[in-house]
Amino acid sequence: PVLTFDILDEVEAGPGEDDEDYNGCEQGSESDISDEEIEAMLEAGLQNRKPEVQEDEEIAHEVKEKVILKVWGHDHFDLLPEGWIQVTHNSGIPVYLHKQSRVCTLSKPYFLGLGSIRKHEVPISAIPCLHYRREKEKEQNNTATNGVAEEDAGSIEARSNPPICVPAAKVESAKESQKERSLDFLAVREYCENLFDFHTVQVKRFKTWAGRRKHKKKMRQMQRPMLPEGTKLITCSLPPTSDTNQVSSGHSKREFIMNPSGKSNVCILHEYVQHAMRTQPQYTFKELESSSMPYGATVVINNIEYGSGFGSSKKQAKSEAARTTLEILIPQMKDVNTKNEKPEDFFQDVAFFDEIRVEDPRVSDLCAKTGQLSPYQILLECIKRNYGMGDMEIKQEMKNMKHQRNEFIMSVGKHTTSVICRNKRDGKQRASQAILQALHPHITSWGSLLRLYGKGSCRTLKEKKEEEQRITELQSKASANKPNLCILNKLKEEMVKLKERQEAMKPIGKFIPKEMELPSASASDLKVVEL
Repeated sequence: PVLTFDILDEVEAGPGEDDEDYNGCEQGSESDISDEEIEAMLEAGLQNRKPEVQEDEEIAHEVKEKVILKVWGHDHFDLLPEGWIQVTHNSGIPVYLHKQSRVCTLSKPYFLGLGSIRKHEVPISAIPCLHYRREKEKEQNNTATNGVAEEDAGSIEARSNPPICVPAAKVESAKESQKERSLDFLAVREYCENLFDFHTVQVKRFKTWAGRRKHKKKMRQMQRPMLPEGTKLITCSLPPTSDTNQVSSGHSKREFIMNPSGKSNVCILHEYVQHAMRTQPQYTFKELESSSMPYGATVVINNIEYGSGFGSSKKQAKSEAARTTLEILIPQMKDVNTKNEKPEDFFQDVAFFDEIRVEDPRVSDLCAKTGQLSPYQILLECIKRNYGMGDMEIKQEMKNMKHQRNEFIMSVGKHTTSVICRNKRDGKQRASQAILQALHPHITSWGSLLRLYGKGSCRTLKEKKEEEQRITELQSKASANKPNLCILNKLKEEMVKLKERQEAMKPIGKFIPKEMELPSASASDLKVVEL
C-alpha cells in the first residue's frame, strides 16, 4: 500500500539551510555503523523492554488482604497532639505513636493545655471501648430511623414520583462538640465501676501549707519508735572524769541510765553508787534478840550509814537495807518499789523492737533502757539452748586502728564477723548482733530474737520455784468449809493473762500442710532396723 501524508503547512527554506542540512548529513555519515544496523538495534531494545514492563506492572498490582477496624463516626475537632501519628497495627487495631520518643499507646492521646490534671473532662475518644460502642450504636440508630421513614413513604404517589434524596447537614461548633464528646469524673467512674473495683479512702485537705507541714511533722513523730508505756528510767549525771582522752573528745558531761525493772534492790543500789559516787556500798550485820527478825543490816557509803533493814535471814535484811537506802538517795524509788511488789508478768511486750532490725546500732542502748537482755546475753542464751550443735565457743579479738577507732572481731563456730567500734564494750555488743543475724538469717527484727531468747521466753528453775512458792502460800489462806478465794482469784488472773497473750499474737499467714500417709499403729507395718 502507498503511504500518504497530509501537508499542514509549507515553509520556505531560508538561505543557507540546504547547506547546513547537507553538512550535517556529511558529519553523520562519518559513523562506521550504518543506519539499518542502528534501526535494528533500536527495534531489538524495544522488544526486550516490553516483557520487563509487563513484569513490573504485575508486581505493582499484587493483591493482598488486610484486616482493619471498621470506623464508626468521625470527630473533625478531635486532633492528635503535636508529634503523634496514627498507625494501623497488623492486628487491625489503630496504634498511636509519638515519633520523637517512640512511645505507643492504644488510647487516643489528647492535649490538656492549661487544664487541671485532676478535674478536666475526659474525651470519649480516649476510652477506646466506650467510644467505639457509642459510635456504633449511634450509627445503627440512624440506619434504623432512615429505614422506617422509607417504609412510611412507600405509598403509590411516592412510587410514581420518587423523592429526591438530600443528605442531612449539621452545623456544629467546637465547643458543642467538646461538650458532647467529653465525660465528667462521675460518668467516667460510672463506666469504670462495671470493669474495675474501687474503694473509698480518707484524704486530708489543709487550708494552708503551714498546717500541712505541722501535720506531717506530727505524723513523723508518731512513726518514730517509742519506748513501751510504763517504762521508767533512773538517770543521773556522772562526776567529771580524769581521763584526758574523754575530755578532749567532748565526753566530759555524761549520764548514767538504768532501767530498774527486773532488778533487785541490791543490784540497783550497787550500780547507782558505783557510777554516781565512784565507790562500793558496804554492809554491817548484827543479830537481834527477835525470833521473827533475828538479823539486821545497815548500808555504809563513804563511812556514812544510810538505810537499815531487818529480816529472817541476812539476805532478806540486806535487801531491805538496800531498799531503804534507795528511797533515801532517790525518793522516787518509793513508787517503783510499790509497783514491784505486784507479781511480775514474764511475758513482756516487745512489739517496740519489731520495727528495729537485728544489726541496728541502737539495739544495745534500747535494751538497757527497756530492761531487756543485751545482745551479748542473748547470744549466750542462744548458745546455751543449742548446746551440742557443734563448736560454739566464742572467740574475741580487738585491734587498734587509726583516728581512735577499733576493730572488734568475734568468731562463733564457722561464723566470723568484724565491726568498727569506739570501745570494747560497744564492739562486743555489735559483733554479737552480727553473729545472731548470721545464725538466724530468716529473722529480720530484734523483737523476734527477744521472743526466742529474751526475758519470759523460758523460765529458769529459780523463777519456777518462786512461782510455785507463791501459789503454795495461797493455800494457807483457806478457811474451813469455804472456797479458797485467793486461789480462785489467782486462777482468774492467769486466765486473763493467757487471753491477752493469745489476742496479742497476730498471725502473719496460714500454713496448710500437704496430705501425707500417717504410719499405722500395727507392728506389721513398722520397718525393722538392724543395728
